[in-house]
Amino acid sequence: MPDILLLNSSIKYGEIARGFQYYPPVGLNYLAASLRLAGFTPTIIDLGIEPLSTDAVCDIIARERIPLVGISAVSPQMHNTMRFARAIRARFGDDVSIALGGYHVSNDPTFLDRHHEIDFSVVGDGDITFPKLAAQVLGGEKVKGRFVGELVEKLDDVPWPAYDLTPLPRYRQIGLTRYPTLATRGCPFSCVFCSRSFMSKRVRYRSPENLVAELAAHYDDFGGYYEFMDESFTLSRRRVIANCQAILDWGRKIRWSAGSLRLDQVDEEVLEYMTRAGCRTFFVGIESGDERVRRKIVGKKLTDAQIFNAFKVLDKFDLEVEGSFVLGHPTETEEELKATCYFPVRLKRHGARTLTQVGLKPAVPMPGSRLWDIAIEEGKIPADFMDRYIEFEYGEDFWKVWPTYVPDGLTHERIRFWRKKGYLAYYLRPGYLWWRLKRNLASPALLLDDLRNFWAMLVKGHSTVSLTE
Repeated sequence: MPDILLLNSSIKYGEIARGFQYYPPVGLNYLAASLRLAGFTPTIIDLGIEPLSTDAVCDIIARERIPLVGISAVSPQMHNTMRFARAIRARFGDDVSIALGGYHVSNDPTFLDRHHEIDFSVVGDGDITFPKLAAQVLGGEKVKGRFVGELVEKLDDVPWPAYDLTPLPRYRQIGLTRYPTLATRGCPFSCVFCSRSFMSKRVRYRSPENLVAELAAHYDDFGGYYEFMDESFTLSRRRVIANCQAILDWGRKIRWSAGSLRLDQVDEEVLEYMTRAGCRTFFVGIESGDERVRRKIVGKKLTDAQIFNAFKVLDKFDLEVEGSFVLGHPTETEEELKATCYFPVRLKRHGARTLTQVGLKPAVPMPGSRLWDIAIEEGKIPADFMDRYIEFEYGEDFWKVWPTYVPDGLTHERIRFWRKKGYLAYYLRPGYLWWRLKRNLASPALLLDDLRNFWAMLVKGHSTVSLTE
């Protein structure tokens, strides 16, 4: 019988999360594993894949007599998070303790002062701190307040995620194609739109032996296909080489995505090791096609020349790279916006064979980011937006009500116009269409997904609107 319920909130109430790829709640799975190690019996409900009602969740708590509920949520999920927290409080009073974790509550130091349904919160790493607090709660103590999680120094001490509590085959049914894991924690950088300001700037690493042992244990889950969800996978070339050598020594043929790669960390020797060890895909955040915006606003000290030279190195290897760009940075002009939308085509003209996918995404402010603070200072977002959002003053649908940032001198319409022009210029190139067709001919499902995604990207456009438009 479980003694702790871990609840992963959802953006849409009562609907299964669908997208290009929906992941299990990796953080909660790590937390559940740490709770087990401490002697507890946790269970997980992921509302994104199991869209239970508030009454259904409360019935589970009552039936199992669970005294502690921990909820994890990012900012767009907070309206539904508080919907469930209030339902649990209304039904059980003080008999059930409610804890909150995740980006939003970590970025809002006064959240508990305004929302008394929550008993306590944990900021940052919860692997060590939450089990200690859980022991107090289950021991009959009343735990109140905001706690900063003790930093996990040795990642090998953290047990592997308890994916048996969120069976991976269920996620495969709605798009998950790779086993998700982490080789590192932490990020030393601070981009303008990043909401992870509370996270440790110090990057910590798993040992190659520990990492490969997890890969081996889950080889059959996705046929040897893995995704590293790290923010700083390639930060240490020594450790990347050691990880790759351990994979090569293991001897199994695998495929994997390295998650995010910074183009100023591209290294031919490292890429040689990575591709030999099975790496096939990268995500790179270029963010802007204009040097001024990229370096002075975003905070990425990358020149155009560095980007072009990095792709010259990448093109030597069998890789597929997704380039991500953000549209509508503070002070961005229409000419700079246009330059960003056409930058992927510039890259292709310089070679960039490995650039096989492009995302042109409107700037979306999130609490905890510098972009959020700028938007509030400029009056583009109400200072009390989150509290009003939690009260459903703007409605139920995050996609329709969450604001995007629009710099002075631009409009949503002009951003959407140049976004569509950029997509058409990149994706309607004959060379790209031919490459994509050959790639997907072996799989009708992939071809169908491509057609759907292509239609949504080019025809539907960006679905959110600004509250201040």
